[in-house]
Amino acid sequence: MNDLETCREQILSEDTRDFISNPLRTPLFNELLKKDPCTQDAGLGYQCIYFSKELVEPISLARFSYNSIPNCFAPVAMETLNQTGILPVQNYPALQLKGKGVLIGFLDSGIDYQNKVFRNLDGTTRIAAIWDQTIQSGTPPRDFFYGSEYRKEEIDLALSSDSPPLSQVPSVDIDGHGTYIASLAAGNADADEQFLGAAPESTLAVVKLKQAKQYLRDYYCIPETAVCYQETDLILGLKYLNDLADELGLPLVMCITIGSNLGGHVGTLPLPALLGSYSLMPDRIAVVGTGNEADKRHHYFNTIQSENDRKTVEIRVGENVSGFTLELWVLIPNLFSISIISPSGGKIHPKFHFM
Repeated sequence: MNDLETCREQILSEDTRDFISNPLRTPLFNELLKKDPCTQDAGLGYQCIYFSKELVEPISLARFSYNSIPNCFAPVAMETLNQTGILPVQNYPALQLKGKGVLIGFLDSGIDYQNKVFRNLDGTTRIAAIWDQTIQSGTPPRDFFYGSEYRKEEIDLALSSDSPPLSQVPSVDIDGHGTYIASLAAGNADADEQFLGAAPESTLAVVKLKQAKQYLRDYYCIPETAVCYQETDLILGLKYLNDLADELGLPLVMCITIGSNLGGHVGTLPLPALLGSYSLMPDRIAVVGTGNEADKRHHYFNTIQSENDRKTVEIRVGENVSGFTLELWVLIPNLFSISIISPSGGKIHPKFHFM
């Protein structure tokens, strides 16, 4: 059932539940796949699968493996060139490394393609392509079922037209995070602002991610007002960037400046696993922003020495917070039990589902 219109509707619908599948499918997945859902190839053996809500809700998300439920990611910040030390590399006489002949791909909130820091001296764009997952009025990329793709030729035509560019290429970066990151990584020199990006001679490719579905926000207790992207759109964006790099015959830098504090931090979730696999390929490098939560105390680590050993950890919850997500990770084959004590003294012993 992988026709374009049907799959586009399923992928975008709030009545559809999205999952990630790898070649080692569980029996539950194999049974559900008999219902002929929409599937999208995510590369390197991974698939994004879209089941109807009616099919999944009687089963409960708790029965699906942890890795199959899309994680949610939020934007992270990046520091300036002076702090990263990139300027000496650019200006070193024997190097002059400014990104020429390299494709830098961004997964973020989009890009302000009209900004002069992303244009050549003749006014044409340095952007090879934009896949805007939020616009459904245009043509999706080849082998994808949703969003709209705008190639360099279309962007150049929009920039040179007498009509407003957005009337022809309506992709905008409302949040601004994607434009900020792309300018730091690859922006042209702007003498008035005393600004220069790290790779001003590179070619750009942009995936504007759509916002996560409401059921995932509810599952992870993420506020509706938070900027939040889901893992299925990210891994499909990675495949798009790698396919585009193959088509253009360019080495690819995958710039990932969104993150999550969920997971075991051992690289086994679909997104980090795919990044690791792509990075093993020739002419592929992943660059991931980190460190934003260094002083936030969102993580805790300790060692249980014996069966009688206990550790007490205080969790601070802000005012008017209706729910939050907490994950506990242990090295296999160890097991542990926990009790949760509320501020009023009430104690509960949660039941666990090991995945």
